[in-house]
Amino acid sequence: MNELPSFHRVLLFIALSLATFMIVLDYSIANVSIPYISGALAVSNEQGTYVITSFAVGNAIGLAMTGWLAKRIGSVKLISLSLALFTVFSWACGMSTSLLMITISRFIQGLVAGPVIPLSQSLLIAQGSEKNRSRDLSIWSTIIITAPVLGPILGGYISDWYVWSWIFYINIPVGIFCALVIWGILRLRETPKEKPPSDILAIVWLVIGVSCLQVLLDKGQQWDWLNSERIWLLMIGTVVAFTYLIIREIWHRAPLLDLSLFRIPSFTLSIVCLMVSYAIYFGTIVLVPLWLQEFMGYTAEWAGFAVCTLGIGPVFLSLVTPKLVKKIGNEWTFLISLVIFGISCFFNAFFTTAIDLFHIALLRFFFGLGFICYIAPLISISIQNIPAEKLPSATGIFHFIRAMFGGVGTSVFTTIWIRRTIFHHERVGSALTPFNPVTPPATNSVSLALLNDSLDQQAALLALNDTFYFMGWLFVALIILLVTWNLLGKKSLNPSTAPPHIAVD
Repeated sequence: MNELPSFHRVLLFIALSLATFMIVLDYSIANVSIPYISGALAVSNEQGTYVITSFAVGNAIGLAMTGWLAKRIGSVKLISLSLALFTVFSWACGMSTSLLMITISRFIQGLVAGPVIPLSQSLLIAQGSEKNRSRDLSIWSTIIITAPVLGPILGGYISDWYVWSWIFYINIPVGIFCALVIWGILRLRETPKEKPPSDILAIVWLVIGVSCLQVLLDKGQQWDWLNSERIWLLMIGTVVAFTYLIIREIWHRAPLLDLSLFRIPSFTLSIVCLMVSYAIYFGTIVLVPLWLQEFMGYTAEWAGFAVCTLGIGPVFLSLVTPKLVKKIGNEWTFLISLVIFGISCFFNAFFTTAIDLFHIALLRFFFGLGFICYIAPLISISIQNIPAEKLPSATGIFHFIRAMFGGVGTSVFTTIWIRRTIFHHERVGSALTPFNPVTPPATNSVSLALLNDSLDQQAALLALNDTFYFMGWLFVALIILLVTWNLLGKKSLNPSTAPPHIAVD
């Protein structure tokens, strides 16, 4: 089929990019609005967090089912329908008058949003100009990185100055525009359809596994992890569900998740790098604002401004990526991002309580420079040996892992930070006795409370430094893996040598 006219390509790129931005923004825009939503619906903040959890569960399920759904109804029809339904349920979220209504609406909103990001990527690759493909993919990829940073700022501003419902209502005009443009331009360019058998049992195992894992991650610290019977039940449910799902998908004739893709070494490498690096990324964008708000006296808006510099580099320098890729290749370009991330994490491990807004913003800006060479090369590595007919499945699995490990990173690194805060509080506090000449005099309850506040602040900072130090060494491990791949393994691993897919009814 002929290439699209230039105007249609530009308009399609804008629509696909806006759709991606809107979906990624919804991951984080509600996070800072939970107190407002909980207050309006007369529930506790703990109950209000199900607004976040339900979206994450639905979105992960929708992402995993993208490849299977695209085969049945076509990529163009699926993304258009997903955007239309996302718009409807965004309106339902804003109109919610009870916790049950908003939880169900958010779950369905996340479910129908699942196919949008992977299909945006595959359609961008399939319908874009061959000459500008690297540039388009680089700009599109920047959106995935910057939108989660902007989400809390926009959500906090809307909730503070308007009504929380508008964090959902702003999706409506964007969703309508994107759905109409994509359908109008691509309705005659539908992808080939198949009629694979409906793997209902796999869908059931997927829903159980994702639901258990997401609730476990969201509530683990609150329920004290392995000291809670509920956490044990969720953990057992997660392991059992995913074990049966993997076994079934390996042997099924028409799998919901095409696990045969993991026989392609470059795809497996990209997934391993994605799991670790994206978990760290989401951990940083949650931890730093949380630390600023809880222990440094920042408001939600100012905490957002302090970390939003992370997106400056990717936004203004994203066009550098295609030139680097053309000159040194995807793997070495991606390696540059890991080096920048690692150095930045080690720098962040030396914070003090005297650090000001400028230096926090500067260090976040330096961390953000790594994203110039991050997501576009990583996506290119993941799809470089993928057959065209398996592209929706590959992008669906890629973004399913990305979404799941964003939650894993948030949970794991928040837990490490909290546990290390308790550790440092005990260690530093043990030295604050009346017999220590450096201990400030505390003669009444007010002065004791002020001393404890100062101790809390120091302990939280030391814990944050420990967490960033650990993140830095994780990046070192990824650098070693990628260098080894580039120097030793890349040429010896050939996807054509992979064994055939074993299928049964």
